[in-house]
Amino acid sequence: MKKLKRIVLSIMFFSTLCAFSQKKMETFNFNNKELSYTIQFPIDYDATKTYPVLVGPSQAKSLDDDSFYWKGTEDSQGWILVGYSIYRATNRVDEIKALLDHLKSKYNVEGNKFHTTCHSANSAGIFDLVMKMPNYFAGITGMAGNPNNSNKEKLKQLKGVKVQFIVGDQDSYWMSSAKRSHQILQEIGVESSIEIIKNGQHVLKPLIGKGFLDRAHRLRD
Repeated sequence: MKKLKRIVLSIMFFSTLCAFSQKKMETFNFNNKELSYTIQFPIDYDATKTYPVLVGPSQAKSLDDDSFYWKGTEDSQGWILVGYSIYRATNRVDEIKALLDHLKSKYNVEGNKFHTTCHSANSAGIFDLVMKMPNYFAGITGMAGNPNNSNKEKLKQLKGVKVQFIVGDQDSYWMSSAKRSHQILQEIGVESSIEIIKNGQHVLKPLIGKGFLDRAHRLRD
């Protein structure tokens, strides 16, 4: 009876684990160093299938160190979610390329390109990173966030990358900046969209998790 009870409990425990996304710490090699990143897989992940991959800013020092807008998310909504220190990385382009090439070698990445996101003070740097390696990216979401929009020629490097801005209407500075960036990108032929969240603040906490992932999904079309 005790053995049967242990078996039943083990099955229940395993079933509970399977009901949530799988999350791990993994490493990749760069310049003979092992660097860590977090990765979260979709529910019912199948290694033979192709998935969209979203890389977000994170220190990636532990499993609890998620990128902000999917922090604590149990269901990745069909995405593979990767956390890494992609902020302030414009002088680490080779390192970021090594990470993304590593991910492409291990997983079936949709379109062989990645999605990313940026927030507030880290946004200009992440946009700069994408502009330095646009062939690696399918889309970028600024929430709230936008590039330095003073150099239109530089911004043309975003052609081929889908851009979206999501900002609260109570966040006046970032809303104004996002509107301006959106306008410039459209003028120079970069695919761009903007969503103004009614009564939204600078940190759009109600959108953490599903709200954010649903919006990131728009750039897959």
